[in-house]
Amino acid sequence: MRVLLTSWSWPTHYNWLVPVAWAFRSAGHEVLVAVPPGGTHGVTRAGLPAVAVGADFDVDRVISKYYWSSPIAEISARGDDVDWDRMREEGQQPLAVYALLASIMQDGLVALTRGWRPDLMVFDGVNYAAPLAAAACGIPAVRQIWGVDFSSQLAPFADEALARHRAQLGLGEVDVLGTATLDPCPPSMQLVDGVRRLPTRYPSYNGPGKAPRWVLDRPRKPRVCVTWGTVSHLFNGRIFPLGGALDALADLDVEVVATVPKGGRKELGSVPANTRVVEDLPLHLFMASCDLVISQGGGGVTATAVEAGVPQLTVPRTSEQVLICRSLERTGAARMIALDDASTALLREEVVRLLGSAAHTAAARSLMREARAQRSLADTVDTLTALAGRA
Repeated sequence: MRVLLTSWSWPTHYNWLVPVAWAFRSAGHEVLVAVPPGGTHGVTRAGLPAVAVGADFDVDRVISKYYWSSPIAEISARGDDVDWDRMREEGQQPLAVYALLASIMQDGLVALTRGWRPDLMVFDGVNYAAPLAAAACGIPAVRQIWGVDFSSQLAPFADEALARHRAQLGLGEVDVLGTATLDPCPPSMQLVDGVRRLPTRYPSYNGPGKAPRWVLDRPRKPRVCVTWGTVSHLFNGRIFPLGGALDALADLDVEVVATVPKGGRKELGSVPANTRVVEDLPLHLFMASCDLVISQGGGGVTATAVEAGVPQLTVPRTSEQVLICRSLERTGAARMIALDDASTALLREEVVRLLGSAAHTAAARSLMREARAQRSLADTVDTLTALAGRA
């Protein structure tokens, strides 16, 4: 069977497809990963064949135009969930960025699908060119999500946002949620809706990397990971500063591991004596050795911490992150601080609370067991093979 996997160019999105692609390859299927040109390096570094589709675009400029100027940005900074029904009544269109991306990728993805003739497409949940191309070519499309199902909340906006795209392909209605959804989220965190979900255990993957010797040593003090993810530079200061988070931990008897993107160490300047700064180190290499992780609440870091059974403290910035962090907090495995309320003093207070809490640790362990009890990717591949009619 041939399987075409596709994402846009953010590594935090196509990383979710890597274990899925390898599960298909391990079962003897042929795979190809389609991404914009700038994303091909990340795919090939994972040992997978990549093909460039569409063109790269200035993500920073587009997000500044469509997101930071929207009311959704202010709502998220307060730590509130977005009322999507009200957004529709007010004529807001949160899919503007993704509709633009679909325009850039659509023609190339349709041409690739018609030429390579896959039996199945697996797509990042906000790469809307994928369900359009799959519908145009008559193959099933399976959506891959990255935790709590944010993109399902956006589905009611898709008909309007993608009207021109569908017209270009001569299509009527297209289900942007796909034929089925690969769902790595523990059920106790997930939304309850009518989406056809295939609950699947996610083996954490945060990119390739070399494990330094210290990750194999048992820490002599509580280890706290502080990470703002791999694309925080696009937030232009609209997040709680990493330096402020490190200052909050400076006088605590803990070992701090601060992860930054490649080249990010120099931007921090001096750091507290209890802090180790590492560049471009995948979280899955050392997360299990941590006692707490502090992050912006993105899908990759939160899922990695869940899989490792580590309590979390989050300071979210986007509506997607708020949704994830609220769901985490309800399980008891995490605490959330709204960005508008965040301060070094409050961050320190919450760290002390979490490190001394047996209840939060027990909740994180319970969530880990729930995540690990889901079906393996190997079993899910069998289901998808039958769905594609190639059993």
